[in-house]
Amino acid sequence: MLPDLQVDVNGQETFSVSMKILASFSGKLKKMFGKPALNNKVSLKLVFQDFPGGAEGFELILRFCYNGGRIGITPSNVVLLHSAAKYLEINQDQTTKHCESVHFLTWSEILDCLKQCQEFISFMNSSRIVQEILNAAVEKISMPNVSSPFAFSCSDFSGTQFSGDVSTNCSRSSSFQTINWLRDLEFLNTYLFEKVINTMISQKLDHGVVCSFLLHYQRVKFIGFLPADNKCKITEVVISSLCSLDGGFRLFPFRSLCDMLRACLTLKMGKCWVKKVERMIGLRLDEATLDDLLIPSHGRKANWAYDVNMILRFLKIFLGERREKLFIPRLRRVGFLMDLYLAEVAPDPHLKPLKFLALGLALPNSARESYDSFCEVISMYFKVHKLLSEEEKIRICSVLNADKLSSESLVNLANNVEFPACVAAAALVILQSNLKILSNDEKNVEFKWSSSISADEGEQIVVHLSEGKECRKVLKVSSDTTKMIATCQKSAKSLPRLCS
Repeated sequence: MLPDLQVDVNGQETFSVSMKILASFSGKLKKMFGKPALNNKVSLKLVFQDFPGGAEGFELILRFCYNGGRIGITPSNVVLLHSAAKYLEINQDQTTKHCESVHFLTWSEILDCLKQCQEFISFMNSSRIVQEILNAAVEKISMPNVSSPFAFSCSDFSGTQFSGDVSTNCSRSSSFQTINWLRDLEFLNTYLFEKVINTMISQKLDHGVVCSFLLHYQRVKFIGFLPADNKCKITEVVISSLCSLDGGFRLFPFRSLCDMLRACLTLKMGKCWVKKVERMIGLRLDEATLDDLLIPSHGRKANWAYDVNMILRFLKIFLGERREKLFIPRLRRVGFLMDLYLAEVAPDPHLKPLKFLALGLALPNSARESYDSFCEVISMYFKVHKLLSEEEKIRICSVLNADKLSSESLVNLANNVEFPACVAAAALVILQSNLKILSNDEKNVEFKWSSSISADEGEQIVVHLSEGKECRKVLKVSSDTTKMIATCQKSAKSLPRLCS
């Protein structure tokens, strides 16, 4: 048939074609021209502004149409042909037949197809062939000769937030092929990245492999300049994917979870995303270090240095795991970590007594083998917060467990003028009651206690602890102090805490 249609393709090239031949395949041209135009002998001109693949794509579809719907389909043209066919509303049975054969493509051919999908995704984002190519890619990744499960034999990838190279951190046991496929997929845009991850999860790929890809992609994309919207979208995909792994998030490096939480706060992402990351961190709180917990306060109303409320939420989440068999050792690690954290936040003059007390009471008694460190933290807090009332100090001291205070700590507590007098007196009473079980190493210990109630120089108690001897009270003791000690003596046996 003679050409009766001029087609300008994206301003690149003009083709002279037969309208009837193209319209016999293209539903779009049929609707555009209709039967009168098809029978008209007048030459027409059609201009395409956004034809997929430009002149190359249109030339490919011309060969398809002029050949009666037959064309050699290869990995290099299947996506382009499919996109052009969808654009012109051509029956895609021919190109769809090629879907199953993509599973036999090499890794390089699959990568080429993915790159074409990314280029023409706006024309075929709901196409079956895209999903088939994604399935083929994931199948290749899951093959032993392409990647071994990452299983995070790598180090914790700690370091710069979302930066660095996976290959520099991995142990030698990680295969060279694993590193290659991670790098090979760095070109993916956010849309296809999410598609690949969803395909990995739906095909139940090893969780270590999924986590390695999430971490690598995020870090690579965050190294250079990236708009905040893109960072948010990538972070959302990573968070959603980790949450859908059904516990597989425990393979994701803990430090990277903390970095991701900071990114969520910096990017001002929604609370729902922050809560999801908080939950993952809280469930693994025993893996944290002090630096991981020193998160600057972001609330407008909170003027303290670090976000104490977030730490309290972490603790609440962590304590929800109490039924685990190995929970006690994990709890002890968290207890030690919290003493370090308390020592860091105690000097903050803006930290309210109720918040400090909440931190102290957050963990059960079994979390600490010793309360010596916590006793020192309380002393530090009292020195900074001079305006605390006696009642507030007593409430804070009620957290201390006398049974887990060493003799040295009791001596220091009894001598420390920052503590309420009743607490110091209780420490003295407990020392007296423990005389019979003191070890041989506690000979000739001497301490002086000065009551904070009165400035009277005579109001002192000097106690000498000697092996096998009773405690001797020396010098003048005021009647108020005597009553206080007597009260403490009565309550010391019934209360596990120093003061209530």
